[in-house]
Amino acid sequence: MNQSSVNEPATPRPDSNVPDGASPHQEQPAEQVPQPDVTLDEVIAAVSDLIEAKKLQFSAQWDLVGAEAKLLRQSVLVTALATLATFAFGCVCWLILNAASAVLLAKAGIHAAAVAGILLLVNGLLMYVAWRVAKDAFKHISINPLVAAVKGEPEEGSDKAQQSKQES
Repeated sequence: MNQSSVNEPATPRPDSNVPDGASPHQEQPAEQVPQPDVTLDEVIAAVSDLIEAKKLQFSAQWDLVGAEAKLLRQSVLVTALATLATFAFGCVCWLILNAASAVLLAKAGIHAAAVAGILLLVNGLLMYVAWRVAKDAFKHISINPLVAAVKGEPEEGSDKAQQSKQES
């Protein structure tokens, strides 16, 4: 509304049902004029806009799904390559440490069966520790963000679900 229309006295519109002597705020029980109907062109334009918005929404969601899938593939590939490299390096170093430990224990005068038992116990304990670390690291590689993107859910909801799973 502009300033001039606020300060002017109210005058009845030519198409209103208010008689000349009556106040425009008094309603007459006579039939009321319906509001102008929306034209077919306006409806078609609104539906076209809605369809275009849905197409853009679907396209954005599909792009999000693709990005999540790409991120998951890259994460799995990097993790697999890093694991293989670490495993190979660890195996070589571990064999050297085991051989050196066996030689040192044998030179200390410990019986060969006891040396084998000690190395088996130490290797078993360290293997259990490595298994626990790998199990905890596996929780961070998840397909949940991809599933949430397909469903159209926000990522925070899937994070909360993961946190509740981890706490229990």
